[in-house]
This record gives sequence, structure tokens and C-alpha cells, in this order.
Amino acid sequence: MKKKYLYLFLRVLGYLLVLGAILYGLYESPYNPHPHSAEDIRRWVVGFGVWAPLIYVAVYTIRPLLLFPTLLLNLSAGVLFGPWWGILFLLLGGFGCASFCYLLGRFGGGSWLLRNFGGSWGERLTHYLVGSGSFKKMIILRTVPIFPYDPVSIIAGSVRLPFKIYAAATVLGMLPGAIAYNFLADAFGTPRFYAALAVTLLAFGIPLVWWQKNSASQALGSLKNFGKGSDNNGKEYRD
Repeated sequence: MKKKYLYLFLRVLGYLLVLGAILYGLYESPYNPHPHSAEDIRRWVVGFGVWAPLIYVAVYTIRPLLLFPTLLLNLSAGVLFGPWWGILFLLLGGFGCASFCYLLGRFGGGSWLLRNFGGSWGERLTHYLVGSGSFKKMIILRTVPIFPYDPVSIIAGSVRLPFKIYAAATVLGMLPGAIAYNFLADAFGTPRFYAALAVTLLAFGIPLVWWQKNSASQALGSLKNFGKGSDNNGKEYRD
């Protein structure tokens, strides 16, 4: 048993050292623009010409490694490509990032990290995702704006949530926000801005109000029962 934990510890330590070196290299790279606004990202991506959409999706996919602010990438899609193409490229980039974090959690020692460093919040969210209704639960975690995007993705991978359920719920859950962000960005400096801002607030506010009024008690009840009478251990998922 001790050898098993030692192996896991060394595996995670080696992974963290490699990840730290990659993060440092990418952050200090002269090709990293260190953006402070959506306009900074727009100028940088446009410089790649016809490759701009591919570069945008690729950058969004590895965003956790580049330490780019999520909000700036979300808004820059509409500025770069217009509202309709922006929705598509934002969804592709966001799904790529979600898949990256999922694989990180599933194959990068995510389970060990959760057990040792996840704390009460990580344990409860892990239990929440396990069992029946995983598709609906994942939709809630993606649409309600109080849940952090990348940690949820890593936890979904670490508990081995089936990828097809995870992928479908992630794309559907991202769609309202993608539409709102792109039309908001496209409306900057126009009379349509306040209408687009209202739509954005509704896109994030309605799921939050719905969750608090209709699902909060059920979700919290599930979380409070963590460890009581549950023997799923991340193995059983029913949609």
C-alpha cells in the first residue's frame, strides 16, 4: 500500500514539475502577448492572417497554461470574427479547453490531487457528479456562473464522468454564454450595447435564479450526504 501511494506521489510530483516548467516557459515566452484587454488579443490574433481562427481556438484550448484571462478571450471572439462566426469559434475553443482540463483530471493524477488537496468543496462536488442524472448535473455546473470552469472540468475527468455525457452537457451549457458574449462584444460602441448587455445579464442571471429557487435544495442535500450510504466510487453513471 505504501509503495502504491509513493508511486502516485512521485507521479504527481513529476507531473507538477513538468507542468510548472511548461507554464513558466509559456508565460515568459516572447510570443506570449500578456493581454490586458480584448483589443490586445484582437491585434495579436489578427496578425496571423488567415490562420487567425485556428490560432484563436488553439490559444483558448491551452488557455490554462498561458494564463490568459477567460473573459478577454470570450469577448475577443465577437470582436475578431463577428457575432455568428464568433459563437462557433468560441464554442470550439471553450470545448477544446474543457476537453484539455478533463483529460488532465483523468490521466494527470486528478484523483490523487482531489483526495489530498480538494478539501470539502472538492469532495462534495465529486459526490455531486457521481450517480444518476450526471448529464443534468453537468448542464447546471456549466450554465450557473458561480461554479469555476476549469476545476469542474478537472473534477469531471478525475471521477471518470463518461466523456460523451461531459462533452454534450459542456457544449449545451456553453451556448447561452457564447451567444451573449459575442453579441455584447459586437455591440461595443453602438446603440445596441445596452440591449446586448441586458441579454448577457439574463443569460447568466436566469440560470442562477433558477438554480437557487428550484435546484439549490436538492443539490445541497446531495452534497451534504457525501460519504453517507454511497458506494459508487466514481464507477456508476446513469443519465
